Amino acid sequence: MRPPIADSAAVPEHRRPLRCLRLGILAIALLSLNACSWVALAAKEGAVSATGRYGLDSFTFEGTLPAEFGMDIMPSYDPVDPESSVCQRQNLYGEWSARYYGTSDNIPIQAQPQAFSHKVPLTYSVGLCTMRLTALDLNINGRYGQQRWQQTYANGGFRIFNQLPADSPKFDKDGIRSVTAQCNWLFQQSQAKSRFGEISKLLTCAASGTHLQYDQLAGKTVKLVIEVNPEEEPSHDDTWIKFPTGWKPCAHESNGWRWCRNPPVFQTFQMNGRTCTVYPGCTE
Repeated sequence: MRPPIADSAAVPEHRRPLRCLRLGILAIALLSLNACSWVALAAKEGAVSATGRYGLDSFTFEGTLPAEFGMDIMPSYDPVDPESSVCQRQNLYGEWSARYYGTSDNIPIQAQPQAFSHKVPLTYSVGLCTMRLTALDLNINGRYGQQRWQQTYANGGFRIFNQLPADSPKFDKDGIRSVTAQCNWLFQQSQAKSRFGEISKLLTCAASGTHLQYDQLAGKTVKLVIEVNPEEEPSHDDTWIKFPTGWKPCAHESNGWRWCRNPPVFQTFQMNGRTCTVYPGCTE
């Protein structure tokens, strides 16, 4: 008959420290094995990534940024054959997934308008895995003051497809396609504790014609035109009322919500350290 498994209470006192020591050594060994596996995996991935290279074909992305604007340009690449074994990568948990590649280039905000021109490669290869451009994401960065928090961004970008509808916008005879982005500043009173009640702003940008066909891009130019609406608006409807002298904020309700009653009740707000009654002129 098989003897019962002894519990810790049945282990003699003089043998318990030895048992705990063995269990501790086993745990350390397992952790070391996992750490070694991770290091080996990272080294392998680093060696493969070191073979990364761009292809020869590219297109030019260019335009002019308004004063107090900058941009992050972020191309993304995905495998031509995501199911191919040469395009698979393993994570630290042993799971396999298709490779991808992305990078980012920053155009700093300047106080004056600035032109930019950026070459965007159409392919990127790692080892035997060939990837091609599938997206060109953009962060359009804007600044409306000198404080760090007075900088924000609107995101957008281009998507690249194998085929577009026949009536999609085309490149002109010079190989240029222009896309216009309409940007708007939306003002509000900040809810942050450090600047509660101060005017803060959101930036929104919208454009059409941002779908591109992959086999039409090589050697071409995509030109981005950014137009900024000089008329700012509140970030939420029915929270400010416009007068000939500017916008006035309606008072908060007891529950914290703000909306404009009839007749409206107004309140003051803070702007650059001043107490104001109307935006953007501060005083009437």
